[in-house]
Amino acid sequence: MNEQYFDIARTELQEGAKDAGHPFHFFTLATTGINQVPRLRTVVLRKVSKDLTLTIFTDKRSRKVTHIKEHNKVCVLFYHPEKLLQLKIDGVAYMESDQKKLQKIWDSMDAPKKKDYLTAKEPGTKISHLEQIEYLDTSQHFSVMHIEPYKIEYLKLKRPNHIRVQYSLTDGNKWESSFLVP
Repeated sequence: MNEQYFDIARTELQEGAKDAGHPFHFFTLATTGINQVPRLRTVVLRKVSKDLTLTIFTDKRSRKVTHIKEHNKVCVLFYHPEKLLQLKIDGVAYMESDQKKLQKIWDSMDAPKKKDYLTAKEPGTKISHLEQIEYLDTSQHFSVMHIEPYKIEYLKLKRPNHIRVQYSLTDGNKWESSFLVP
């Protein structure tokens, strides 16, 4: 395996989870809607585990949650403009079901972050003006989504030659790599 590029990818992902100023902190998540139309949105990388499982927070009423219940394969895209580095990751998404873990994360969040999960109406509901957004005092809709990668594509734009490597997870939970034409 081409370890050096895999290690770079891992390091950049871990930095993105820790540093709100890192370009990988915000990334694009693609799901497939019920009508088989791809849906894209920007999400925040909250954690990267040792096995490279990515963690995000979401409102459990959001469309992305509905989408992964119907079709749990997703694609995510990271881009670092200064390093000209792109990571495209295919993975399987699932919702955290352990209520104790969810409560522990919720309890560790500060009030301004919690507010995102306290709206009376679900995300995407049409309203006539911003003053119509109501917040709940006692109920919240916080949830956690995990994405387990099974394919990672590393693309480094550079001269004289770009570098593109694909990593695929084998049945034995080992990453195999192949160089690709950029």
